[in-house]
Amino acid sequence: MYDIERLKKQRSFKEGEYWASPLNFMGDNNMGLDGRSIKIHDVTLRDGEQTSNLAFSMADRLRIAEALNELGVARIEAGMPIISEEVRQGIRQMVDMNLDSEVVGFCRTDRIDVDLAEQCGVKSVIVEHIMNPYLIQQAYGIDKQQVIDNCIDVVSYAQEKGLKTTFMGWDLTRADDFDYLEDVYTQIFNACAPESIVLVDTLGCALPRSAGYLVKQFKEWLPDTVLEYHNHNEFGVANAGMLEAVAAGAEVVHTSVNGLGERTGNASTEEVVVMLEVLAGVDTGVNLNKIMETSILLENITNQAVGPNKPIVGRGLFNSESGIGVDIMRKLDSIGFEVPEVTGAFASSLVGQPDGQPVLGKNSGRSTIAHFLEKHGLEATKEQMGEITDRVKAEGRIQRKLLSDTQFLAICEKVL
Repeated sequence: MYDIERLKKQRSFKEGEYWASPLNFMGDNNMGLDGRSIKIHDVTLRDGEQTSNLAFSMADRLRIAEALNELGVARIEAGMPIISEEVRQGIRQMVDMNLDSEVVGFCRTDRIDVDLAEQCGVKSVIVEHIMNPYLIQQAYGIDKQQVIDNCIDVVSYAQEKGLKTTFMGWDLTRADDFDYLEDVYTQIFNACAPESIVLVDTLGCALPRSAGYLVKQFKEWLPDTVLEYHNHNEFGVANAGMLEAVAAGAEVVHTSVNGLGERTGNASTEEVVVMLEVLAGVDTGVNLNKIMETSILLENITNQAVGPNKPIVGRGLFNSESGIGVDIMRKLDSIGFEVPEVTGAFASSLVGQPDGQPVLGKNSGRSTIAHFLEKHGLEATKEQMGEITDRVKAEGRIQRKLLSDTQFLAICEKVL
């Protein structure tokens, strides 16, 4: 029998919360992810602010930090102290808030950046340097040893100040000389052993499998270091890259709420978290039911609307226009079979979305009409229901929008 008791035994099902594919946990498909734990390093306040035409005020920064803390991300990248006094004041106030999330300052490979970060009161910093050898030579005019010496100097300087220091090499995935990279990173790690190393696909141009390959390569070179992964979404494969990086051994991933970030943006915090939690069985430490609240906050502050069909946080994801979908929902409700909305693989409540509802439009069927008739206490014959259904479909096509209850009742008045 294909009943709820059989379904409950599947790793891909959790009653009332989600119903994903059992294929995710068969054979090698899970890639060893089930039961893993990873940390979310949220970059909304730094990389997210690099979104074109976006600037956070002091009040914005503090409210976003508060929301990220409530969301439960492990780390909040608070900004670059070198940018402005306003950014520095924001970071200081975040530190004073005594958040559970770790507040991290972002520094160039320059001692003045470290000094400013220390003055802001952070206990952790990321130190970054470009790692594309072509640009290092052609744009910056320095050689490999100068890169190594500069990185070691600034990382060591930050460590001497008692700061937990992560090293981040950007534009890493476009480098083609792996001997060069191995030499640079090995010398840096052997000289000052940063807390962790961030591997970066700055232009979002690495295939997902390439992300996994890169992590595995660094695991061979530096087996004792913690690896983090940071990417962008130029080709729409950021989430897949994150999945491959985590499967290969990355322990921290960098994401931003609503996918904010330079150009196409970073991998979305909400998408990466739910993907890992629901599809792969990875613990991210994030409070999933706070996701929608946080997304709406950023949407309002940035004045950048989230698409109605955006994964996880789109406003229309859980509404059902299809007659078949509504029919299935009504039948399952009648027998108390508590599964997520037929229109989604997870329940809207899982991420703090409002409950999904049947809606009226060009695809509505008799079950949808029956639902709305019951909702308004109306009765109709089989023939009348057919006519109402036809009229609703026709109006949906003419108006190219969903119909309101007022419009539905007007149709019913004409037919009934």
